[in-house]
Amino acid sequence: LDVLHRWTHNPDLIGILTAQWGDYGLPPSQSSFGIHALIASHYFDGASYPIGGASRIAETIAPLIENNGGRVVVGADVAEIVVRDGNATGVKMSDGREFHSSIVVSDAGARNTFERLVPPAKTPRTQAPLPIQADLRRIPGSMAHLSLYVGIKQSAAELGLNGTNLWIYPTPDHDANMARLMSNPSAPFPALFISFPSAKDPLFETKHPGRATIEAVAFAPYAPFAQFESTAWKHRGQDYDALKTCLAERLRRELELAVPEIAGKIDHAELSTPLTTRHFMNYQQGEAYGLAATPERFRARSLTPHTPIRNLYLTGQDVTALGVTGAMMGGVVAASAILGRNLMSKVTKPLG
Repeated sequence: LDVLHRWTHNPDLIGILTAQWGDYGLPPSQSSFGIHALIASHYFDGASYPIGGASRIAETIAPLIENNGGRVVVGADVAEIVVRDGNATGVKMSDGREFHSSIVVSDAGARNTFERLVPPAKTPRTQAPLPIQADLRRIPGSMAHLSLYVGIKQSAAELGLNGTNLWIYPTPDHDANMARLMSNPSAPFPALFISFPSAKDPLFETKHPGRATIEAVAFAPYAPFAQFESTAWKHRGQDYDALKTCLAERLRRELELAVPEIAGKIDHAELSTPLTTRHFMNYQQGEAYGLAATPERFRARSLTPHTPIRNLYLTGQDVTALGVTGAMMGGVVAASAILGRNLMSKVTKPLG
């Protein structure tokens, strides 16, 4: 916002120029101009979608890992990164098993890694706290979100859906919209993102003829959900279920207003909440993007693949930028650091 104010004081123009703030989850007065410029320029040539859906990313990568002697394990909860004499030597699982390795790479996020997985008593005996731990105390987490997953018994073509993402805002003043929601959870959603996966995927109609899927995503404060932290997934009680039903209905109404072609045609709708993200991703307050996209976050010199613990590396979106492409580039940078090679020179074009 500071940068844009050097060029214009037209609030509507500023609202339009900053309308992609949802892609990194922080309104203009709080966010870094650098990350906004990076993401806006990234989309100038459009975006891309994995043919066959998002699951194809993992399905394509897993054989490469396994063919080179690796293993992909799911449902395996890591309780601790094992550190001995200032060196990462492996991981300890929640069932007590230990796996030893010469290098440990964490994609759990910087905060999870250094506030939950690295045992404090075993970090190097330098000035406490470690630089990265001090930085993490200054950098907030990103916003949590709600996501309504919608299924319809008609194809995207029959419904007239073309796959274009929609960003919808109550007013051009994104900061005021967010402030209203934070003070009153019943206020209008400060941003509503609507995506049409089945319309983007050329294989969807072949695999699921006569069907369409839609996602409606809105940012939400974590506080209303904190009271249910101790409950179990799918067994959180009547009060939580009532809250979910209310929020799902709000999102459904907003979706049908924005996409009137589907009004009255929704066959199935299911809502995820910040607690869903906490359960599946281990982000403790349901953060959608890991660390918040503040200028302070991008000034932090500790957020690199190298960590103060020997043989422990960070990867993912906290290392570079936020989102899918940020996480991918975090992987490239981490691989460069581990191998001591400039793999970035081989990246010739941004991917969407």
